[in-house]
Amino acid sequence: MLNWPMLVRAGQRMTVKNPGPLSDYAHERIEISPTETVVHTPALFPEGALDKVTGLSPWRTWPQETELFQGGPRTHLATTAFVVDDVTISGPFVYKGATKYDAGYGMARLWRAQQGPATEIEEATLVSCFAGSRFFGPFLKDSLPQELLPDGGSQQITMRTKKYSHEPGYRTLFDLPAPPRIEYGRIRRLTFFQDFGQNAGKAARYRLMQDRLRSQVGPRKQEPAKGIYLKRGQTGEARILTNEQELEEYLVNMGFDVVEPAKLPADEVARRTLDAPVVISVEGSHISHVVYSMSRDGLLTVLQPPDRFAMAFKEFTDCIGLRFGFVVGDPTEGGFSVDLDTLRRFLDGVL
Repeated sequence: MLNWPMLVRAGQRMTVKNPGPLSDYAHERIEISPTETVVHTPALFPEGALDKVTGLSPWRTWPQETELFQGGPRTHLATTAFVVDDVTISGPFVYKGATKYDAGYGMARLWRAQQGPATEIEEATLVSCFAGSRFFGPFLKDSLPQELLPDGGSQQITMRTKKYSHEPGYRTLFDLPAPPRIEYGRIRRLTFFQDFGQNAGKAARYRLMQDRLRSQVGPRKQEPAKGIYLKRGQTGEARILTNEQELEEYLVNMGFDVVEPAKLPADEVARRTLDAPVVISVEGSHISHVVYSMSRDGLLTVLQPPDRFAMAFKEFTDCIGLRFGFVVGDPTEGGFSVDLDTLRRFLDGVL
């Protein structure tokens, strides 16, 4: 069937050239957690590491990364709820007149997949976001925490999201049953959130998720391993660590456990990584598997590809009180390698 909201928006854009974001159409704005400025500690990294960086993740900027690894005062945006009337969800977008809000996964299509009339909803709270609908890491760190925000008793809904095999398991661990997913629906009164800021309210939600995970997994029956090497495997975009076997043997000899989330259910990943004092892993969304289960004052050490440097997880570790470090690799044919002597000296210096 035709995607009528898309056609209506296209028609209205002929007369409304700059419609603005959906938040401009809100008749009510509710500040849930205020803006705040917090002084953060610098990242930990070996001398000369930054000289090896040749490129950034396409989602990052150098001023953003510099602020994170240098530490110091950083301002975190407020978490705000916006209430807007008479909107339509169609595929990955929320439409209202000439504007649209991208909170789902996929592309706009003239012909929509769902047949029949739109689902009619009187009042709903949207708990999807752009990044979380596309990437597993933001799904755990951004989308799921939105489900803990106040919804005023209205029905929570989500939008089209990329399929994540671990989603059901983590929903069980966090006691967050999946809200209805709306493909095509009209909502008379919709609440949605701006929840980018790593403010105190978000930190409280992160800690609640830590607590819920621990209550499901239960106390450890033995001492945790000296550390965890979290193996990226073949998931996501390729970040090939060409000396990974050598690295794994080195870390196992140090007393580390090797955990590959792609081969394990969520509860087993949580059990194996629970209270780990150190986690080492190649940069990427898979690191989100351990951010709620590792020791609350642990050290996350990210092995950075020199051509895809990214400090995204320091935003999380700063918020929740974990320590953050990184080692930058060296380019090799087919990927990058990590110098084991550099890693050993780094770990000796920070542990």
